[in-house]
Amino acid sequence: MLINSPLFELPSRYQMWLLYNKVRGQWGQLFAYFLIPLFATIPYSDSYLEDKRAGVINFIITRCDKRVYLFCKGIVVFFSGFIVVFAPLLFNQLLCFCLLPVYSPSENVFNHPTYNAYQFLSTVQLPKLHSINPYLHNLFYMLLNGVCAGIIALVSYSISFFRKMNRYLVVILAFLFYLLENFIGKLISSSTTFSIADYLIILPFSSEITKYQYLLIFIMVLLFISAITINLRCSKDEV
Repeated sequence: MLINSPLFELPSRYQMWLLYNKVRGQWGQLFAYFLIPLFATIPYSDSYLEDKRAGVINFIITRCDKRVYLFCKGIVVFFSGFIVVFAPLLFNQLLCFCLLPVYSPSENVFNHPTYNAYQFLSTVQLPKLHSINPYLHNLFYMLLNGVCAGIIALVSYSISFFRKMNRYLVVILAFLFYLLENFIGKLISSSTTFSIADYLIILPFSSEITKYQYLLIFIMVLLFISAITINLRCSKDEV
């Protein structure tokens, strides 16, 4: 796309960002559908199991309240999931700044005429923010992906409280839950309304999801369930 292309066909820095689906296409979808849950859960979501296996938790709860320990660890797990997804997306955007122009003469590539840009800009999520500053638009999606990754990490952390769990099951179950939600969401509606991954990439022709009610409800429900699970664990004795 970049080598031996006419200058007017060159995408801009914000267009070449990983989750800008109009240009990056399948790479952005691969990241949103498969890599986000893996990146979010692998680093730290099994830390409770590791503390329990090593016996460290018995020393920790003698020095601080168990509830404080578990909730603070949950906060750390959330931010670990946030950072491991937000940082690569930010780095990818910075790499684009090193190679491409700030703005391109044409919003579209693949030999589409310039006037087709309006059809994309008027139907992309948050069109006003995109029109004001597309780089702030990309930053919003970085933050949104980070928050969703943090929630997935928190769900994985909550799963680790169940009996007969190990570090592999904690990651696999959270990953399968994320895939199942997107699969069922696609079955319920052919639009992108009920598929979480579709909220995480910049899609054209998706004005029906710009209000984000389903995503907010989904996040709040997962937060509530995770908090209840942690609270129930606080009332149980360690074995």
